[in-house]
Amino acid sequence: MAIWTCVVLVLVLGVIPFGMGNALLGGKSLHLTMLCGLFASFCVFEALAVPFHAALGSLRLMTVLWCVICGAVALWGFWKFRRGMRPQPSPAQRWTRTQKLLLAVAVALILVQVLNTLLNTYYGNWDDETYCGTAAASWYTDTVDRYAPNSGVLQPAFYNDKYNIAAWPVYSSMLAVLTGVHPAILFRTVLPLFEIPLAYYIAYLLLRCFWPQGRGKALLGLVYYILFTLLVAENMPQTSGEWWLVVNSWTGKALTNAIMIPLVLWLLIRLDQCRQDPEAQRTLWRVLLPVCWASCFISASLFFVVPMELVLWGGFYLVRTRRWGDIPRFVACGLPVGLCALVTLF
Repeated sequence: MAIWTCVVLVLVLGVIPFGMGNALLGGKSLHLTMLCGLFASFCVFEALAVPFHAALGSLRLMTVLWCVICGAVALWGFWKFRRGMRPQPSPAQRWTRTQKLLLAVAVALILVQVLNTLLNTYYGNWDDETYCGTAAASWYTDTVDRYAPNSGVLQPAFYNDKYNIAAWPVYSSMLAVLTGVHPAILFRTVLPLFEIPLAYYIAYLLLRCFWPQGRGKALLGLVYYILFTLLVAENMPQTSGEWWLVVNSWTGKALTNAIMIPLVLWLLIRLDQCRQDPEAQRTLWRVLLPVCWASCFISASLFFVVPMELVLWGGFYLVRTRRWGDIPRFVACGLPVGLCALVTLF
């Protein structure tokens, strides 16, 4: 089972995102390819989860459809890869001893945090129970979040709309179907292996925006950021995004603060920095679109935060650059999450 679980996770979180990203971007940088493919796969999952929830559909049938759709797109991406449309490596830059040391320190700190999260933390409150209960109930009943996680009673569609629309807990149910591992184990023991490093990688990308030619400065900033995260988590329990990343990185609020908001911000900054490069801008828009749309899948908090990010940053961007033709692109990125916000409000 352990070997099969590793194979499934490599396929779902690595091979399929790479293929889908190459299909959608076709020969761009590796990190943009992976980000685009991963969040595109989340978008496909959300597009299936909502109607399957409403229709009391089968989780296992939905899992098969997700595999077929994402697998077909990934195969198209690998076909493009064989035709020469491959992710381009970043320009080679010599690593100094200081940079290697800072990288080793950052990796060691991240590994320590991951091990602490897996072996030394427990978060027992309503949020955690709801996430794990939803995932387990969906897996056992072969439905998509239609049984109350605390009582096991069948509920009408959208009985708790914010949690029903943001189908992140059901993602562990799908992984449980594919691996045979209990979804609560996947939530608390497996997913942090990916979520915590991804959060810090996105933080590193943000730091590189400020030091595009200063890899050492960005790595030093990353080390400080990791240390500050641990210090804040220790001194502000249950009241900070840092605490959520350290203790319960599998929940939607943790992903919101540690991954989604910084990632959207990084893409918006990169759009501004590349405004003189039309090809780079087109690529970034293609990544920003699935990232924003996947916000509907992660957490109801993003229904409100992502439109605010797009409006505030996009407004300053438009006033400064006079690129009024980008307004439809901002609207397209924010429309699904804005509609989710309206549904949950009214």
